[in-house]
Amino acid sequence: MSSAFPQVSVIVPVYKTKEYLGQCVQSLCSQSYSNLEIILVDDGSPDECPALCDAYAAQDERIRVIHKENGGLSSAREAGIQNASGDYIMVVDSDDWIEPDTVASCIETAQRGNADCVMFGYTREYPGKSIDTLLFDCDFSYDEACSEAEIHRRMVGLVGEELREPQRIDRLSSVCMKLYRAEVARKGRIVSEQVVGTSEDTIFNLYALDGCRISYINRCFYHYRKTNAQSITTAHKADLTEKWDVMYSVVQDYLESSGKAEAYRTPFLNRVACGMIGLGLNEISSQASIWQKARRLQEILANPLYTKAFAQLDTSYCDMKWKFFFLLCKEKAALPLAVLLKIMNYLRSRVAG
Repeated sequence: MSSAFPQVSVIVPVYKTKEYLGQCVQSLCSQSYSNLEIILVDDGSPDECPALCDAYAAQDERIRVIHKENGGLSSAREAGIQNASGDYIMVVDSDDWIEPDTVASCIETAQRGNADCVMFGYTREYPGKSIDTLLFDCDFSYDEACSEAEIHRRMVGLVGEELREPQRIDRLSSVCMKLYRAEVARKGRIVSEQVVGTSEDTIFNLYALDGCRISYINRCFYHYRKTNAQSITTAHKADLTEKWDVMYSVVQDYLESSGKAEAYRTPFLNRVACGMIGLGLNEISSQASIWQKARRLQEILANPLYTKAFAQLDTSYCDMKWKFFFLLCKEKAALPLAVLLKIMNYLRSRVAG
């Protein structure tokens, strides 16, 4: 560690977020911890964002700007990580923002426990509504309530009582909501979301956090905006299933190469099974007819990997809703599944409203 007040590099990928960028940058410049390097990575944004980035840099000497050709979110994060000079690295998406004491609290926790990574909760920000998401029940150091091996395993998939909330399969996976030691962040494997869909963060953390000391602060420091129409997580993705097939192959390759294939077999298959929630909601949000959606679900469920995943899934911890959902998946009852997903999608939209 370079000093009692190590430098923290905060990486902000920027693309078509001109309405929100100011709030994001202000939340970083207003941090109570001042030894920051703020790296705005303009990912070839076609709007006013490049000029805004330069203007912010002119106002605060801690801000650096990288202008690059558009390559996607993962590409922008990679450019930031490669160019970061800090002892620690944090990633904040440009339509989100953080609490004023986020960095200070994370650095204090990291130094006190010699942690390689500090995790914290987040708040989902809807129009007129904020919903807190805490990852665990209380603060812990890496050698206390939850071991680094257990957290790493949860990046792959859920087991036991964790299956009470199968929709939370990726609650721990985000690259945001974490402070990484710089050398740990550079261990992460960057795979484009254009290749693996929406699960690039999971792959990054499988590599970055393997064998690392992880601590947790039981506060919602991060504000995750759920109203940005440009967000890559909002629209229907016609090829998400195919991209997740690639993602599952990448995860399996990692498990094989790291010698964890047998130990993580159940968590991995549970990831595939629980992933059907996201895939199903994605398919049901398309403009196709209910019959076409059912046929598409039937095609997905016919994949031997999904058949194996649902056959071994222990649903004893699930409530009746999820038991019914997974039973329909196991039996490949595509039309009733499509109807159930349509209801789930409607209820989800009411939360957002």
